[in-house]
Amino acid sequence: MPHLTRRGGAALAVACACLLAALFPVAAEAKGDVAFTISDSRITESSGLATDSGSGIYWTVNDSGAQGVAYGLSPEGKVKGTVTFQADVVDVEAVAFADGRLYLADIGDNKANRDFVTVYTFDQPAAGDQNRQYRSYDFSYPDGPHDAEALLVDPSGRLFLVTKGAKGGIYAAPAQPSRQETNRLTRVGDAPAFVTDGVFLPGGKAIALRGYLAVQVLDARSYQTTARAQLPSQPQGESITVDLDGQHLLVGSEGKNSTVLRVGIPDTMDTIPTAEASAPAQPPEGIVTPRSTTGADDPGQEGQPQSDNESDTEGRSRAGTWAVLGIAAVVALAAGGTVYLIDGLDHRGRIRRRRQK
Repeated sequence: MPHLTRRGGAALAVACACLLAALFPVAAEAKGDVAFTISDSRITESSGLATDSGSGIYWTVNDSGAQGVAYGLSPEGKVKGTVTFQADVVDVEAVAFADGRLYLADIGDNKANRDFVTVYTFDQPAAGDQNRQYRSYDFSYPDGPHDAEALLVDPSGRLFLVTKGAKGGIYAAPAQPSRQETNRLTRVGDAPAFVTDGVFLPGGKAIALRGYLAVQVLDARSYQTTARAQLPSQPQGESITVDLDGQHLLVGSEGKNSTVLRVGIPDTMDTIPTAEASAPAQPPEGIVTPRSTTGADDPGQEGQPQSDNESDTEGRSRAGTWAVLGIAAVVALAAGGTVYLIDGLDHRGRIRRRRQK
């Protein structure tokens, strides 16, 4: 047996650790610049952001349990005014702004039992409007109720809802929806897991969809992912929009004094945490999969069963990181110890051979 020194054992241990690191890469924590903090005491569950470039403000809404109100925020995060309206909303989860029109999406359905969801629109809104008149449009899914938190509006004004689940979907509204009857949505593509908000990027050829851990850019026609990146850690990431200069993304979170971060628009297919397919840490409500039904537009995919007590994906992701490092350390120590033992046995063998001589 070749003689292996303790120094050689250490080298082998390091090599083993490097091999494990290559097999199980640990993603560096993503960073973002603070754009602003939403400190207004009325906004405790900001669930969505929309950019109103003409007025130089961002719109946001509180989600479930809130009344009909949207908040206009300055670039510093201060409330410049509100738009209020008289409607019996259920769970407003998204906001969008396009071509001078504000959209509020009452599309949350945690128990998957709503026969229809509703989108409210306001033409040329101004922060400070009270009891504003609105138009409302009701929509139903072709494959049963879904929980959703993302509303998209393309350059032509067509609406898209993105469902939230382990197997999400992108659903298109009719090009000219009716206000007199419930409009049937059409499933047009698959969505990443647990999408909490989305936005069309400048030019209208791509969509940015965010989950709790990452953002993915999809082609607006094929709905194929073309770029993706990990997002900075946030307590419960619920919103995304393009900033006023159109060059970056803003991502926000629920909670009091929530911070909105500025990040780059992904242009590469980066490695993102596998925990993206899991539910967030301590959400305000459980995620329930839709009832299993079939229809002409049903792709035949069934959701994964989930519990109301959702797991801590950020914790699991970090725990996984430490687990990989721990395994590498154990293997490295074991390798080093094995080599040390071999070296010791070989050394004693040489002593015995010398005595025999």
